[in-house]
Amino acid sequence: MALTLLTDPALGRARSLFITIMCGGLAGCGFGLLMPLISLNLEAMTGSGALAGANAAVAALAMIAATPFIPGFFSRVAPRVLIAGSLAIIAIGILVFPAVREVWVWFLTRFVIGLGVTVVFIASETWINQLAKPERRASLLAVYATVLSAGFGSGGLLLAALGSEGWAPWVAAAAIYGFGVIPVLVLKGPELQPPSHDEASPATLLATARLAPAAIIAGFLFGALENSFFALMPVYGERIGYSTALLGLLMTTGAMGALLLQIPIGHFADRMGRARTLALITLAAIALPLLAIPAGNAALLLFPVVFLYVGIASAYYTVGLALIGEKVDMGRLAAANAAFIFAYGCGSLFGPVTVGAATDAVNPQGFLIALSVIAAFYLPLAWKNWRG
Repeated sequence: MALTLLTDPALGRARSLFITIMCGGLAGCGFGLLMPLISLNLEAMTGSGALAGANAAVAALAMIAATPFIPGFFSRVAPRVLIAGSLAIIAIGILVFPAVREVWVWFLTRFVIGLGVTVVFIASETWINQLAKPERRASLLAVYATVLSAGFGSGGLLLAALGSEGWAPWVAAAAIYGFGVIPVLVLKGPELQPPSHDEASPATLLATARLAPAAIIAGFLFGALENSFFALMPVYGERIGYSTALLGLLMTTGAMGALLLQIPIGHFADRMGRARTLALITLAAIALPLLAIPAGNAALLLFPVVFLYVGIASAYYTVGLALIGEKVDMGRLAAANAAFIFAYGCGSLFGPVTVGAATDAVNPQGFLIALSVIAAFYLPLAWKNWRG
């Protein structure tokens, strides 16, 4: 039975799909464990929250720096080898943290790990977009996004179980990535089709982005809104008087929204149309934070609003990625997915800084107002998508 699963040509597409979805889940689990683990250790080492925040920003900078060049790597190195090598580098890099307790080494290592994770994300997103059948594209990418979210949540559970001290959490994180190398090399099926040399240059990334601007901007919004919410919701909740326990439940509720709503939204997008679905997502992303302002006075009312908001706003990722696959031909998918990740990285830097400033300027409701305003910038495209 096992041999059949590994060798049957009829199951080749299923094996490749498993690899792509696994890469998303394992990367999510590693991130869910690594982000708080590094921050907690840096806080213990230096007592500086600013250093912890700067170290997190290094990962986003690595993403922005790497994305223009990754399609070119796909055209020069076999994608499976590139993915497996990136996973191995990440696994080794993680073990540097407990071995070398020097802050500058941690920054350099975080940058290298960020490069590797960016390769894995762009490769897996491109590959699954190539494997997806047009009529089921958003539904399949919703499964990918759901597994990514589940991996992120399981990483947090692992941190709760192992704690932040000693070697155990670092070894667990390294094992997550290290074991991911095996199926990438062993499970054979349809390969990721790399771009041609002419379609793999950094300039092509910008040119390709023009083919699906609605999708690329959706990637920016996803990065801005997701990172702003999870970074600043605790600050907002504390300022309106919520306890730490209640804040934890609210954050978990948001994560559950991201986990549970992607598949139904993906099915809806396949029926309704991906561009029109993005327009509806935008209306919800504008309205729900404003509804949260009065709901904040009654915590029980805020829970369903947060569940819906994070779940629906996270669909910028799912539906935006599906729209790329719909608008861009196979040879340019790697460049288009790189542009999507580049936009996500830019949003990850822009969002928290902007929303944080708004939270201080209009204390505390500027947090929710800023989330709505950021989403509102998509309205012209949303209107065009609806009419088109």
